Amino acid sequence: MLALSLALPLAAQQPDSTHRDSTVVELAPIEVVGSIVPTAGANIGSGVPARISTVTGPEIDAWEPRLLTDALAAQPGISVYDDLGTPWKMNLSTRGWNVGPVVGLPPGVTVFLDGVPQNEPDAAEVNFDLLPMEHLSKIELLSGTGSLLGPNSLGGAVNLIPRRGAGPVSGHLEASGGSFENWSGEGTVGGSTPGGLCYYAGGGYEQEDGWRQSTFAKNYDGFINLGKSGVKSGFSFQGFGAKARAGTAGSLPESMFDSDPQQNFTPGDIDDLDLLQFGGQGYLVAGTSRFTFGSYYRRSNAERFNVNQAPDPNVRSFTNNRTLGGRADWRWATAAGTGVLSLRAGTDARINRVHVRLFNESTVSPGADTLSTDVKSPSWDVAGYGLIDYQVGRVTLSGGARYDHIRVPFEDQLDPTADTTSAFQRLSPRGGISVDAGQGASVYASVGQSFRAPAILELACADSLATCPLPFALGDDPPLKPIVATTWEVGGRLVRGSAILTASVYRTNVTDDIGFIASDASIVSGYFANIGATRREGVELALQLLPSERVSLYANYAYTRGTYRTAAEISSIRSDPGFAASPLAGDNAVASGDHLPTIPDHQVKAGGLIKASSWLDLGLDSRFIGHQWLRGDEANQTRPLDSYLTVAARAGLNFGPWEVNAVVSNLFNSQRAVFGTFNQNRQTGELERFLTPLNARSLKLVVSRSFGRGDE
Repeated sequence: MLALSLALPLAAQQPDSTHRDSTVVELAPIEVVGSIVPTAGANIGSGVPARISTVTGPEIDAWEPRLLTDALAAQPGISVYDDLGTPWKMNLSTRGWNVGPVVGLPPGVTVFLDGVPQNEPDAAEVNFDLLPMEHLSKIELLSGTGSLLGPNSLGGAVNLIPRRGAGPVSGHLEASGGSFENWSGEGTVGGSTPGGLCYYAGGGYEQEDGWRQSTFAKNYDGFINLGKSGVKSGFSFQGFGAKARAGTAGSLPESMFDSDPQQNFTPGDIDDLDLLQFGGQGYLVAGTSRFTFGSYYRRSNAERFNVNQAPDPNVRSFTNNRTLGGRADWRWATAAGTGVLSLRAGTDARINRVHVRLFNESTVSPGADTLSTDVKSPSWDVAGYGLIDYQVGRVTLSGGARYDHIRVPFEDQLDPTADTTSAFQRLSPRGGISVDAGQGASVYASVGQSFRAPAILELACADSLATCPLPFALGDDPPLKPIVATTWEVGGRLVRGSAILTASVYRTNVTDDIGFIASDASIVSGYFANIGATRREGVELALQLLPSERVSLYANYAYTRGTYRTAAEISSIRSDPGFAASPLAGDNAVASGDHLPTIPDHQVKAGGLIKASSWLDLGLDSRFIGHQWLRGDEANQTRPLDSYLTVAARAGLNFGPWEVNAVVSNLFNSQRAVFGTFNQNRQTGELERFLTPLNARSLKLVVSRSFGRGDE
């Protein structure tokens, strides 16, 4: 269960054992009245009632997800898609907002690890293959605007809470193997000293050859947590490092997709990533006041090589990001009249140092690199926020606001005369009401605003007369306006016996939305622009059944509708005059009511976990994903992607401290497309749909042994 907004920030930091419970997993309940509390404490949650769901540590262990996207895919309204052609580079969408590793994909979701933002400062992307899935004790998902969490939380936020040690020393060893030469190993140890110091450390390695041609992945990580908590004070320290290397296959021309989806149209695309992060936080309690504080340092490096079709040059990019951040948070509560008044105020700040270099490599003379871009951006973001809650009887009134001031300098190392500075500031208010109706029923309503300042790469690629190749070249471009989103939401929760039913209805109106406009002649170049007003709206329903301690079942449904609200001319390769005779040609003139691409209209998910005996666990998970429009067909003139169904199954054997788990993904080996766009097939000269296939059926077998508590 999630804490309410009055909960103390280190409540999520209480130690847990490294031993992994083998009992049946209860599917995470969905809280519709609460607020996300990142572990670091000074980052705050919604501040008002909101829909929040959780994924517990045992549930994470049961399904052996390789990425955060896998762990969240069963939640209502969450869709996962792949445009880079590898299961290690997935995108996540919630309520029509995206986050993922694709540079240039307009983001709208913030991810925190122990309170530290994981969105990269250059383009707000998140590299999920760097996040420590095997070291998480819980995942919290806030659906809807997270205006008080920062300027990128338009559609929600994800909080990753790491494992912490407790009690006598305990540990866990695990090894796995599976399809496509998948191999992995991990080890953890944790506990606490007689003096109350809690410790946890772990590390892991995983590799895979990949099911598509010329794809592979290698991942390394190490993690450490130290902390001590008391009634009046406490502290914690975290260190984390990861390295990932992946070969990606990208999308295929539909003609190749139909003949063999394992093919790779442009073999040789590679991503090299590494991450190092340190953070510390502490708290002090005096009377009814609690003060928390923390700081962190985060360094990430990325080298990406994109193979393009001739005559386009191959592109190699180097991105170095450095972030230093800090925060402080104060909470106080007192009786007021017949109710309880709670106040909260705080500040957070971060300084980013971004350095991007871009090299063009001739497709005629491989190895002949030309430095085309060398830019730096020493940006910073300073924010303050305040919250007030008043609870009287069964009714709680909540309100709050956050003010951000963001400064983004642009330093061109090749042409100092092109240096510019952009600045953005915004007050984001939010308020709501929640009512405990009694007999297991509660309802809430909220309204709030959030905003997203243009990312560094968006600001530097906003000139229609100087388009940028992917990944983007940077230059002195016209300024962009920040995105402003206003969200209304109502919802409720009903508990009847072993059944929990939740529902929510929302609408988000967006002004000055930002989109990537492809050049007429190529999908691999273009620019960012404010495209006017858009809207996201939908319905989410979820049912959880817990008929016994041995059985946990769930079913949920989400309807999501993303539309343009103003007319716009969004150019696409489909509008190139050279393809006028193609059946796929079109001017891509967007009208009010046209659907935003890559957003499934309907999603239905169901599954469960059963403790069949003292030694056998069984699980099934099914997901139906409805049709969605292709990127590059914002005017909805061509055929959308077909809907598809995917099923996963698991079986677990438990023998004391030993466990053997088998997980099968895409059980029926569906070969539907999960992403689509348009481009010219240079081998035939024809304009085609380019599709990314669903990852093929795979089996993963995991053997593990727990020590310490697992032997008792």
